[in-house]
Amino acid sequence: MTLNDMPELENVLATAIHKLNQVSIPWLLGGSCSLLLQDVNLHKSPRDIDIYADASGIQLLHQSLASVAVDVPHLDQEGIYSSTLSHYELMKYSIELVGGFEVNAEGSSYRVEIDLLLYPAAAARHIQGGTVRLMPLSHELVFNVLRGRADRYEAIAEAMRKDKEQHIPLLQQILSRNQLNEEHKRALDQLLGL
Repeated sequence: MTLNDMPELENVLATAIHKLNQVSIPWLLGGSCSLLLQDVNLHKSPRDIDIYADASGIQLLHQSLASVAVDVPHLDQEGIYSSTLSHYELMKYSIELVGGFEVNAEGSSYRVEIDLLLYPAAAARHIQGGTVRLMPLSHELVFNVLRGRADRYEAIAEAMRKDKEQHIPLLQQILSRNQLNEEHKRALDQLLGL
C-alpha cells in the first residue's frame, strides 16, 4: 500500500501541507499517514491525518486551517494523553492538530518535543509540490509501546531494524529526556534486537 494507491488522500494531504506551510512553525505529519510514507507495513489505509507541533505554535497553525475547522484548540486530557487538540474536516478526511503532546502510562512519562528534538531529525517527502516532514520512527515506536499498540509497534520496529544506525541515536535522545519504566525499556530493546 502506497500513497499512489489513494489519490483522494494524496490530494487532501497536499492541500493540508500547502495551508500549514503558509506559517513558519515547525510541524510534523504523524500517525498512519507518516508511517505509510516511511514504508511501514500497515494493515489498513489511513482514515485521518495527524499533525503534531509544540504547544507554542498551535494557534498560528490553527489559523492556517481555520477555513476547514470543526472546533478550536482546547486542552484535552483523556486517559493516558494530554495535549492541546483541534479538529478539521477536508474532503471527508478528518485532521487532528495536536500540540504539546504528552503520554503518561504505567509510570512512564513521554513529552513530545517537536522544535528541539523531532523536527531536526525528521525525513522530508514531497507531495504535489509541497514538502512535508515526517514524525521520526523512533517517536512512533516509543508512543505505540506506551499505548500498547502491538499491531503498530511491531511493524515500526521491523522498518527500523532495516537501518538501526539511522534510528538509534534519536531513540536514545528520547529515552534520556523522558522517564520510561523498565518494562517499556525492555520492550524497546527486544523489538529492536538491542
